[in-house]
Amino acid sequence: MKKYRGIRKKLIIYIDSFLESGERVENIRDIWYKIKGDVEYLKNSPDSKWDKYVNALIGEYLYEKFLDGDVTIYRRLNIITKGLSNDTHQYNTPIVLFSEKATRSTDILAEALMCGVYSSTGQIPSFETVNIAEYINRTAKHNKAYLIAITDFDPSGESIFHSLAVKVKTDLKIINPEIEFVAIPVLFGNGYDDIVSHYPTYTLSSNKKNKLNQAWIEKGHPLGVELNVVENKAKLLEAAILKTVAPEVVEKLSRQRWNKEEEARILVNDSLYIELHEKLKKRMADIKDEVESMQTVFEAKWPMQIDFKAILNMTKKK
Repeated sequence: MKKYRGIRKKLIIYIDSFLESGERVENIRDIWYKIKGDVEYLKNSPDSKWDKYVNALIGEYLYEKFLDGDVTIYRRLNIITKGLSNDTHQYNTPIVLFSEKATRSTDILAEALMCGVYSSTGQIPSFETVNIAEYINRTAKHNKAYLIAITDFDPSGESIFHSLAVKVKTDLKIINPEIEFVAIPVLFGNGYDDIVSHYPTYTLSSNKKNKLNQAWIEKGHPLGVELNVVENKAKLLEAAILKTVAPEVVEKLSRQRWNKEEEARILVNDSLYIELHEKLKKRMADIKDEVESMQTVFEAKWPMQIDFKAILNMTKKK
């Protein structure tokens, strides 16, 4: 853990105090609101800057605690990224598709492959990579896992994916060092020339050339391609998966898809299933009618702090 000084050191005391309370939250901003009133006297900048500063410090501090060995800190707090979707699918597989921009193709492919998809707008909060690593740890049955990305073909896209891959690998080593992790960037076609010749390109500004990735220019790739103009994104990702993912994982995906289709085919033609399904729909309709016909009123008098037990008695017969 690095040493904090000045205001940051004082803020850490309040963050630690909240962590010791054992209270659960949904995101880092929730923690900020829990301590906001207590640390008001430390504020040395306008509201917007102060808010951003403290939230960034909280995120940085939690991630440092994780890296120092507090592996369950995010789970204890209940902080879950909204960037990682399809996380609770019953057939989760150890693949996370990363898309710099949310695309329908990525979502469709993730659902077909029954895997997670992480969408980012270019900024990757520290705790999000921990959630990705935990997802991979839960789904990597063969101790092999993959992060497959499709990003803009420019220094920024390359940089975002590289940063994400490095952080996920670091986090996964802490959670489960036995897992073999592979990060795969997907290019638009067979190579750079193919990309530049098939899609509209733009010349990178001098600022981007120097600031983001000078090596990109030195390789002879001064042009950029936006993900938005690329067609068949799903096919490109699928091709990358089939080329690079371990055979046992690909076989598992194929079997699950085949089983799902076969089950659907049999059920559609199964007379017993059809009969039971109709009975179920009728029973659900009857229950709905019965509940809607009940004569009740909602009588709530909220105390300053919500009493969850009292809520149970707020519905009564007329």
